[in-house]
Amino acid sequence: MTADPQGVRLGYIWLQPGYTKLNGMTLLFICLTGIPFLVVINFIQPYILTAMLNLPQEQHGSISGYLAILHEIIVLCLVGPFGALADRIGRRHLLAVGYICTAVGLMAYPWADSTLGLALIRCIYAVGAAAIVVTYSAVLADYPQERSRGKLVAIAAVLNGLGIIGLTVVGGNLPALLIAADFGPHAAGRLAMALVGIACIGCGIIAGAGLKGADRGSGSKNRQPFLQLLRQGFGAAKNPRIAVSYASAFAARGDVVVIGTYVPLWGTHAGLAQGMTEAESLVKATIVFVVIQTAALFISPLIGILNDRINRVTALVIGMALAATGYTLFGLQASPFGDNWVAIALILGVGQVAAILAGTTLVGQEADPKITGATIGVWSFCGAFGIMLGSLLGGLLYDFWKPGAPFLLMGAANFLVMAAALYVRIKYRQSEALNIGRTDLLASEKI
Repeated sequence: MTADPQGVRLGYIWLQPGYTKLNGMTLLFICLTGIPFLVVINFIQPYILTAMLNLPQEQHGSISGYLAILHEIIVLCLVGPFGALADRIGRRHLLAVGYICTAVGLMAYPWADSTLGLALIRCIYAVGAAAIVVTYSAVLADYPQERSRGKLVAIAAVLNGLGIIGLTVVGGNLPALLIAADFGPHAAGRLAMALVGIACIGCGIIAGAGLKGADRGSGSKNRQPFLQLLRQGFGAAKNPRIAVSYASAFAARGDVVVIGTYVPLWGTHAGLAQGMTEAESLVKATIVFVVIQTAALFISPLIGILNDRINRVTALVIGMALAATGYTLFGLQASPFGDNWVAIALILGVGQVAAILAGTTLVGQEADPKITGATIGVWSFCGAFGIMLGSLLGGLLYDFWKPGAPFLLMGAANFLVMAAALYVRIKYRQSEALNIGRTDLLASEKI
């Protein structure tokens, strides 16, 4: 399959010149598999803490928070360098490292016999997470032509949602199914994650084989000193649109991890309080998570179309407002299984995906193609910092205040970013597109 110099069309998505349909289909496969493997570990973790390590329930929020912090400190340290590295050596090599480290972490996690063991294994897993997040974000920014950027980001979100739902449903139900097949609690947890890890390796092989061999940014003409690329990534924030997209990453990526960490934990604890077993509670918590992700899945195409038709900072204001509403309502519940939990979970799912799609589309639009990897690396750095802060405060508030506290925290964070985006939208209009030399952005100066 050869690349069309004018760009090829993949369905209703136009790819940049130099990319083939195979490259585009591989990107879609990465969307389906990459991020989901970074979420599934949070679903096995409550099971490990209860059925395998038998740790006191009143410590689970803090332990989950500390493990997430450790994870994000590593990601925080690596996303910037990995983004610059992706510009120098190409995306596919970094992606291969990401899938391998993630698979090792998944398979080893249930073998930990203490919280220290969980922490050490989480370090390996975090290296893989950083590599996958940076590569995924970079190729998502690289591949589409500007007229298709919002649509591709929306399709990516749909595939993320399908992958997350599929993998978490399988991962969340595997321990119960294996226990029903006469495996013990420890054997069930270990075999379940071994199967997930093997699937991760297989997906990594497919993804690495189909990506473009010499990605934009990895050629000799574009090679720049490593530290210079990092400085340029942070320097890109002089553009107020990039600055507010960095702020959106801080809130929106924190949102995703708070959902992935505290929905299963809160759901598991609520199920145990109702007399369920650990495996049954995990299944019930998975249902809540699936409802949230299903809402995100179905609304994503509409949000993608909206992001291509209105000013993308306006889209960010709308997305952050929806997210703030969803997190606040969810956090105010007495239980994730309350009377109105389905409606609230749907609102949360819509808000979550609206925020992340708007921020991702905006940074992809604004990033200078010569330093896309470095810009996306800093964007991911901001997201990792938001996750770290949300995990630390969320875990402590979960144990010492109430289980809904992490969601209230993220609701407040989304509201603050909404206010910042509204300020940027009002103050910086067409002149900003001219100032950064991107006259193609004038077409998006709507609403």
